[in-house]
Amino acid sequence: MEKQISRLRITEQVEISIEALALLHTTLGAGPSQQVIERASVEVAERLCRTETAMVLGDFDKLRKNLRGLRSIGEQLGFALLSMVAADAMRCIDAEDMIALSAVIGRLIRVGDASLAAAIDNNCLRG
Repeated sequence: MEKQISRLRITEQVEISIEALALLHTTLGAGPSQQVIERASVEVAERLCRTETAMVLGDFDKLRKNLRGLRSIGEQLGFALLSMVAADAMRCIDAEDMIALSAVIGRLIRVGDASLAAAIDNNCLRG
């Protein structure tokens, strides 16, 4: 009997809050809100990289700092799932549950990547 191994492809379904983006647009205007969104999106990508590095190095102070930033940026940009998963990761740190933290950080990276892709696909990052 031949055994087969199946590789599961995990994808995350994300949604961007149009209301959050509209609030930025209304508050700041078209040009400035576009610049804020672009800078914040770059910051999300950088923080995701720093989060992975901090996790690998076991630097939980830096990890927590990056998670707080991701949660805040997620709230501002309307990336609700990114914000929620970042908060979940902080709860794992608080509970000292490293196994759950590893899984949640993996999910955070997937959600972050999917959120940035959704923002680009929805034309949020184009002038």
